Amino acid sequence: MRKLLLCLVALILVGCVTADEYSVEKYSGFEQSLPALSLFAKMPGEDFERRCNDYSESSLLKYCQYGVVDYTELLGQLEASTAFSSVYSGNDDIPYQLLVTSAGYSEEGIEDIGEAVIAGATLMLAPMRTTQDIHIDAILTWHGLPLKRYQLEFPFTTKISLFTSPLAAKRDLAKVVAGELIALLQEDRVMAPEYLYQSIGASDYHSALNLPESVGEYVSNPLVLASHPLFGAQTRYVHRQFQFDSVDVFVYPIPNWEWGDLKQAQVEELDRVRQELELVEREAQWQVLDLSEEASEIWRVQGQDMPVTRLSGYFLAADGERFDTHTYLFVRKDKFIKVRASFSGEGRSREEVETFARGLIAQANVPSESRFMANVRENWREKRAGD
Repeated sequence: MRKLLLCLVALILVGCVTADEYSVEKYSGFEQSLPALSLFAKMPGEDFERRCNDYSESSLLKYCQYGVVDYTELLGQLEASTAFSSVYSGNDDIPYQLLVTSAGYSEEGIEDIGEAVIAGATLMLAPMRTTQDIHIDAILTWHGLPLKRYQLEFPFTTKISLFTSPLAAKRDLAKVVAGELIALLQEDRVMAPEYLYQSIGASDYHSALNLPESVGEYVSNPLVLASHPLFGAQTRYVHRQFQFDSVDVFVYPIPNWEWGDLKQAQVEELDRVRQELELVEREAQWQVLDLSEEASEIWRVQGQDMPVTRLSGYFLAADGERFDTHTYLFVRKDKFIKVRASFSGEGRSREEVETFARGLIAQANVPSESRFMANVRENWREKRAGD
């Protein structure tokens, strides 16, 4: 009879065992909506460390524990969210890095002591509940430059018994932290190029870049910022009647600390254009790429002489279809303006691309040198002087 009673009590206690008490912040379910991210464990800052230590020293019943978030579990939850194109641990080559430190604040009271006694008396059949105030200090950086700091605080209750695993509690806490951070990153759009450019002082292309809305029969699409400020912005002009007929326009900083000789700067940039197309040739498995025609000219634009460099040629796509390709390169302030069009079949010619380029450059105006590029160029200059 006594054994039966103990079994009934055990069954009742097991039936009362519940999962950890927590809620996960909802975030956008769009897959890979955020760029690649690398997770790092961060050393506690002075303010974070001082607050934790002061709490522990204020009472014998109070204590603060560092590193309550398991980074392996947090990495797994960030990956499982599918919100990022990819997630890494401690990879310095990834531009966006999230540095996280954590602490748990606990205070033992009469209820906690009572639950511990019951749990011990029942050999952990009865769950023991532990509540902590979780503090998170997270900093998002881009190539080491801080973009945004998040400080989170929330209660987290864990219930441990003979039938629960401590790993489950670590996973649950990591799930909460990952959900909070992803929701904030998405809501604040801190990994979008617009936020990046503004934060680091790159050019404001949306407000300071003036490109015509239309050039002849071609109408511009919305401006798109590159993921890195060195690649600037681009837009595509599409023919009003023939949607397959388009011209791409790129505006980006000159990747050098000086460009006194505009013609030479353009020639050097065309070498990079060649390399870009050669890379595309390999990736797209083109059959042939011929960029044998290069010319430098002087155009009269708005009463001034403007050096122009052109690169022309053709390629055969993987299926053998031939495309002619033409690139025109200009310099305005500290920026390149690149006009490029590739087309197949009859009815289009290099002269049409040149007509478009002349119409565009006559109306285009670009932002002045940004604070970001001024700093980058100064670093390049100092490095060159030290070599």
